Amino acid sequence: MAKDMDIDKEFEAQLKGKMGWKCSCSLDIVDKESTLRTVTCKNCGKVFKTNRNTEFCFKCENKH
Repeated sequence: MAKDMDIDKEFEAQLKGKMGWKCSCSLDIVDKESTLRTVTCKNCGKVFKTNRNTEFCFKCENKH
């Protein structure tokens, strides 16, 4: 019975860590801001999100 109690405590500690609770066992998870930005294609006017430094959508970029 004591072994089951140890397993339950370990599972509870892991669960708390995954839920973001601040305890000694939790992982430091850093919230990053998205690198995506909204761009309007200069050729066709399509609005899309990208993390690349471009002003054209994929279709128009391949045509150039």
